[in-house]
Amino acid sequence: MNRTKWIVLATVVLAVGAGAGFALQGEGEADAVEAEVASGSQPIAFPHNLHAGGTNNIPCMYCHYTADRSEDAGIPPVALCAGCHIPGGVPMVATDRPAVQQLVEYWNEQEPIPWVRIHKLPDHAHFPHMMHVNAEITCQECHGQVEEMAEVEQVAPMTMGWCIQCHQQRDVRTDCFVCHY
Repeated sequence: MNRTKWIVLATVVLAVGAGAGFALQGEGEADAVEAEVASGSQPIAFPHNLHAGGTNNIPCMYCHYTADRSEDAGIPPVALCAGCHIPGGVPMVATDRPAVQQLVEYWNEQEPIPWVRIHKLPDHAHFPHMMHVNAEITCQECHGQVEEMAEVEQVAPMTMGWCIQCHQQRDVRTDCFVCHY
């Protein structure tokens, strides 16, 4: 084999080896993120089963309204919550509940609610929500039956292998640059 072929072969072997190590590292990071999330609690009890399920049946896209045009689904601003609970600046809906009273405090102070992130990927991976929402993948496929959860929890492993398996089932790209760019 000439020198150029050896260099190409060595480069391929190193890239494959590094990729395997990188994939295994991602699994450990997912565990660390999961542990970090499990240790935190939300600043306001927000029952998704009441808002997204039950009699209200508010669609995910009402609160997470940037999910179809942004990489990030977005965390609803205080003003969105206030629109229902504090219309015109006057508390009107479920005003006797501690969570709504906390919401009123954030609204009066004009401070964002410091929500604890539940679903988080490592910084080296990108998940463009808009691509998935516009491909008509339901929120529940990754986030579980949120409309039945009193407190949202991560139900999918959100590891590289889990994502690749989903891409393979749908016959979409699985090359590195799909998620790592």
